[in-house]
Amino acid sequence: MMLTKFLMAFFVIYFLTACNYNSISEEDYFDQINHDRMLKNEEITDSATSRFNEEERKAFSQRGLQYFPPDLSYRVIADFTLDTSNPVFQMPTTTDRKPNYRIYGYLDFEIKDTACRLVVFQNYDARNHPEHGNYVFIPFKDNTNEFGTYGGGRYIDLEMPQSETVLLDFNLAYNPYCAYSSRWSCPLVPAVNTLEVAIFAGEKEYK
Repeated sequence: MMLTKFLMAFFVIYFLTACNYNSISEEDYFDQINHDRMLKNEEITDSATSRFNEEERKAFSQRGLQYFPPDLSYRVIADFTLDTSNPVFQMPTTTDRKPNYRIYGYLDFEIKDTACRLVVFQNYDARNHPEHGNYVFIPFKDNTNEFGTYGGGRYIDLEMPQSETVLLDFNLAYNPYCAYSSRWSCPLVPAVNTLEVAIFAGEKEYK
């Protein structure tokens, strides 16, 4: 579920809003990424904050979440095109739940000498939420799926763009809850958001 997903990504969102990427040093950037990952591990294994049951928390404690090392080459400037002309639609999920979304725009960028485009979505049901309403949703697949990352794809949350360029950081890519347990309902990655490049950044497959 989308709001649950936002809770899972709290520390990732905090990093996006709290840090000025244009001024933070490379060393501080790596330290911040690794620190936030540690906090996320602590959150999902703590019975006071976790949304997972005791058995799942025990598995998390034993396995831990796995990540690619932070890599600045997967932190790119993307051109943003606002486009809200398409109608609201029901986003397919891993269950029969169909939350309302709309296309919010497009991100065009180059990574590893490959031109890429990702469609940016807005959770229409959460558009007026005081905390979550100012974020857009970027689900994506790439050539690492089932070869090191979750086969269903990964997500990135991004503060609503306020200019024609945005910083897109794949080091912040994370797994949907469905990567950990089939009892969750997660938006499926639209085929249009399949990248023809391997993104060796962000969260790895949970196993």
